[in-house]
Amino acid sequence: MNSENSNMLEKIWKLRDFVQNLEDLKEEIINHLKILKDLDDSARNIWISDVTEFFYSTVSAWEVLTTITEEKSNLKIIDDSKSFLYAARNRLSQIISQLNIFDSQKSSTLIEKTEKAFKECWDAFWIIFKKLFPDKEIIKPTETVIKISDLEYHLPCSVCGKTAVNFKIGYGRLDEKESLVFRGITLETSLNVELANVLFKILQNEDLLSIHIFMKRYHSFEGMDAYCPECDKIYCWEHFNAWEEYDDGFYDCTYGECPKGHKRMIDD
Repeated sequence: MNSENSNMLEKIWKLRDFVQNLEDLKEEIINHLKILKDLDDSARNIWISDVTEFFYSTVSAWEVLTTITEEKSNLKIIDDSKSFLYAARNRLSQIISQLNIFDSQKSSTLIEKTEKAFKECWDAFWIIFKKLFPDKEIIKPTETVIKISDLEYHLPCSVCGKTAVNFKIGYGRLDEKESLVFRGITLETSLNVELANVLFKILQNEDLLSIHIFMKRYHSFEGMDAYCPECDKIYCWEHFNAWEEYDDGFYDCTYGECPKGHKRMIDD
């Protein structure tokens, strides 16, 4: 292993210091939850589980990066690490919502300390990501709609080219019969298979706005979750900077903000 790669692995191992800070805060939050008098045992156990999941998602983001070697492709490893880190960020949002229910100085202090520690951890990870896979290596897609077959179409992210939306005739997770399956950046859903002929004609015209309108009509008011109407472009979870919001500990919605700063609710 050359000195440059050795230096990178050393930096990756040093991420454990940031993870350790979060572990200490995890224990503080759990101990705080254990003594809250206005929290029933069922909710307490669920909330403690959320805190644990937040921490171990961050640990997993770090552990994945430690598997990098000269002989392996870094891109898949980086993507997996990012996925764990995004999962941790979403779970932290839920934890903050839970702690905010109890208007106490202790809860406020824990929120402030954990947000600060996670931001430092997040920033440190992204320094590594950018060094492992610089922006200049990203190849922007030349197509807005990719036809995989007569039964399947993909919509790539306009920034990095990763598939952000998948439309296909097949079976969704709970389908007992063939459906028009939509998989976006926030969810998967199944529509009436008879709608496929209409949608596929729109896809062939590469008309993103019309696809969005189609989804608003037949799926939900938010339409196609990976789409920015103001840009008329598709973005993956990362480049739409998507984040979940919670209310009293329960999922409320997901927002996205594109690279140009256009913000909208993409799932409710």
